[in-house]
Amino acid sequence: MDKPGRILDAAERLLVDHGYRRVTVDEVAKRAGVGKGTVYLYWPSKLELFGAVISRRTAELVREQLAALRADPAEVLLHRAFSWTFRQVLREPLTRALYTGNQDVLGELMTVQGGRFAGGKAATTARYLEVLHAHGLLAGDPAADPLLSYRLSATISGFFLLETVPGAAEHEVADKAQALATTLRLAFEPAGRPAPQAVRAAATELAGRYEQWAEELTKEATP
Repeated sequence: MDKPGRILDAAERLLVDHGYRRVTVDEVAKRAGVGKGTVYLYWPSKLELFGAVISRRTAELVREQLAALRADPAEVLLHRAFSWTFRQVLREPLTRALYTGNQDVLGELMTVQGGRFAGGKAATTARYLEVLHAHGLLAGDPAADPLLSYRLSATISGFFLLETVPGAAEHEVADKAQALATTLRLAFEPAGRPAPQAVRAAATELAGRYEQWAEELTKEATP
């Protein structure tokens, strides 16, 4: 693996294990087997280094979702897309910390990098809802109902935030993902079976947006 990759791997492991505030660039360099100056050669500051860690991990998540969409166009449906995201996010410690707002792990990264991530996610979600509506896969028009996106975000965020509440571990992740899927299907999707041609068309249209977002995130992670 190249040096930047080794540095990002080391930084991610230390971030998850110890949290942003307690990790130093010295520790990252030692774990990666490089000099401290080499780290600064690629990333001028600790904040930029760990921002790249988050961008890289998020890009990987987006690419995984793109692969799932290409393997089965029905993954474009609202209830399937977000139940998939819920399962995958909780599987990885860093994405779990990002989606649940874990300050112990992320510290001020939550404000800086979290804001960038939220911006890209909001733009992608807005486009996603537009495409679903255009193909008859969404119960409601996001252009006519500005609160539709808010209601959706509040619903999904609630499932993630409950992961920070004691007792959340009582239920299996797969069961909670299914509960999220059921909630989204009943609250935000039209009744009845969606037309296969509409599903395929929406999936094809959205694959390009996922690709674009993954490329943007990868660019942010690349020194």
